Amino acid sequence: MKPSILTSLMISAVLLVSPSITSAATVTSGTFTMDLDRNALAQLVLNPTGTPPTIFLEEFFTSPSLTGAQINDTVNTNLVPGNSEIPAIDLAYDVTGSSVTNPAGRAIQATNLTYDPTDLTGTATGQIGLGGVLRFLGNFGGIFATGDYALKYDATRVGNAAGGSGWYLLNNYGFPVPGWDLTDVTASSDPFSLSLSGTLKWSPEVTSAFFHSSDIGKSMGTFTFVSPVPLPAAAWLFGSGVIGLVGVARRRMAHRG
Repeated sequence: MKPSILTSLMISAVLLVSPSITSAATVTSGTFTMDLDRNALAQLVLNPTGTPPTIFLEEFFTSPSLTGAQINDTVNTNLVPGNSEIPAIDLAYDVTGSSVTNPAGRAIQATNLTYDPTDLTGTATGQIGLGGVLRFLGNFGGIFATGDYALKYDATRVGNAAGGSGWYLLNNYGFPVPGWDLTDVTASSDPFSLSLSGTLKWSPEVTSAFFHSSDIGKSMGTFTFVSPVPLPAAAWLFGSGVIGLVGVARRRMAHRG
């Protein structure tokens, strides 16, 4: 087989298979990282001086084995001794698997997001589970805990009161409610990876219930999400087929030589 014929055959194979390669991708791993602005948190609820802070991060739990009762216990469950403020940056949530096990009082979500890389927001379905719970304290009684998030896309949230992009974090800890709207989002997707970055804002639902209507739309920090996406099965089949084809061609050419 002449090289020119082999090349033409490989190009034809690519053209035949490539649509199935790019038709869908599935997220199975990755990391969502929050960098919260402690000063913005401190000044919520018409508290411009931030003294005492309106709300501050006191613990960040990533263990999937902690119960809700443990997370809510500020006396006995402390990764950092005491109940002082901890840094609210580099808060990394790992993507969960396709199935999860929940201790009592938890609502960790499974990951099942699929999308077409050529039309991310038009085809994204399902969710990305993010293990972790934030525990806040502040100038109020008790605690404010939020987490067991699911990263989702909902076109009806585009342009909401927080300036939503459609991407948001659904809080599932305690009860399901949109927790954060992701705004000013920069997205990049292909069959092998998905990345998002932008601004974090408390959702209008959370702001109206726990803070003040004047706080809706205020930036609370930034986020990044990076996920390698497994190569679709069709691509593996195509790759192995091409390798086999090249091997056969080389053996034939060597035999003829």
